[in-house]
Amino acid sequence: MKTSGVLSFVPRWGTRPGLLAFVAVVLAAAGSIEGGFPLLAAENARWDFLRTNLQVFPGTEKLFEPDDTLFWRLRPGLRKVKASEKLPGVEHIFRVSTTADGRRVTGKADAQAPTVLFLGDSCTFGIPVNDREAFPSRVQADLSEKYGLNIQAVNAGVPGYSAFQGRILLEQFEGRAPEVVVITFWLNGQSIWDHLSDAEHVELLAAEREGKFSRHRLTRLLRRATPGDRPRLSEEEFIGQLKRMLRWCRKKGAVPVLQVWPTRRQMSEAGEASRQDAIRHLGREQQVRVVDLVPPFRERRDPELFVDSVHCNREGYGLVAETLAPVLANILAQKAAAPARP
Repeated sequence: MKTSGVLSFVPRWGTRPGLLAFVAVVLAAAGSIEGGFPLLAAENARWDFLRTNLQVFPGTEKLFEPDDTLFWRLRPGLRKVKASEKLPGVEHIFRVSTTADGRRVTGKADAQAPTVLFLGDSCTFGIPVNDREAFPSRVQADLSEKYGLNIQAVNAGVPGYSAFQGRILLEQFEGRAPEVVVITFWLNGQSIWDHLSDAEHVELLAAEREGKFSRHRLTRLLRRATPGDRPRLSEEEFIGQLKRMLRWCRKKGAVPVLQVWPTRRQMSEAGEASRQDAIRHLGREQQVRVVDLVPPFRERRDPELFVDSVHCNREGYGLVAETLAPVLANILAQKAAAPARP
C-alpha cells in the first residue's frame, strides 16, 4: 500500500465503466426532488476509509472509534495496547495508553500546574513510540528536569487528523483553558482521499442524518469518476483552519505556537514544502511564535532520526522536545511575570 503523508492513504477506488452515465441519471433525478432524500443512509466514509487502510499499522485499529463530528477519535481508557508500524524488513512495536477523555497518556503533574495542549496528528501522537517517548511527554519531562517548570502536557495528537479536525477538537476542549497551545499540522490536509474535502464530508454527514439530499454525495461520485486532485484541505482552507485556532487561543488567553514539522527527505535535500512555508508566513503575519524543526533536523543530517518519511524514532522525538522546550519555558516565564488581567 502506498502512503503519502502522516497516516494518510491513497484510495483504492477507481473509475468504473458506466459510472459517468449513472451519475448523470442520478443528477437528473436529484434535480426533480423537492425537499428531502430519505433513501440515503448516513455514512461516515472518513471513518470507513481510515479503518480499512491500516495495514502498515497493525493493532492501531484498536485505538480508534467513530465520531459524528471528528470522523474518528481515540478510544478512552486504553491500557498499553500493542500496535506497530510494519515496514519492509522491520517492525516498530509500541504500546498506547489513553486517558478517560481519550488523550494519549503523558507524565503525571500537579493539579495546579499550567496546561500545555499539544494539538496535531500522528507525529504529535507519537507513532511508533511508547507513551512517554512521544514529544509532548518528553517536553513535560524536559521542562521539569532542565528548567524546574511543572506543566501538565495534554497530548491531543490523533493519527490521520487534518487541521480541520484539529480545529474542531480544540473548540471542544473543556475545563481550564491551556496556557499554551502547540499546533502541528500540514501533511494530512494535502492528502487526496475520495476527492471531497473534510468540510464537505461534515456537510454530507449532517444532511444524511437528517434524511436530506446533499449535493456532495453526487460530487463525490463525479470526482471519483474523473481525474482530479481535490485534497482534504486546499492550502487556503488549511491556513483558514489555522487562523481559526489562533483566534480561539487569543479569545481564551492561551499563547499559540505553530510548529513546522520536517520530513526525512529534508535531511539530505534542500527545499521546503509549500505548506511549511505557508505556516512560516502565517506566523509572521499573525505575530505568532513559530518553532521551525527543519533547521535542527537538517543540522543533524541523520535520516535515522526517522523511521519513515515523517514519523520519528525516540531520538527524533527527543530532538523535537529539545528544540521546543526552551521556547515553552520562555513563554511560561513571561506569562508568570505578566500582571493578571482584570
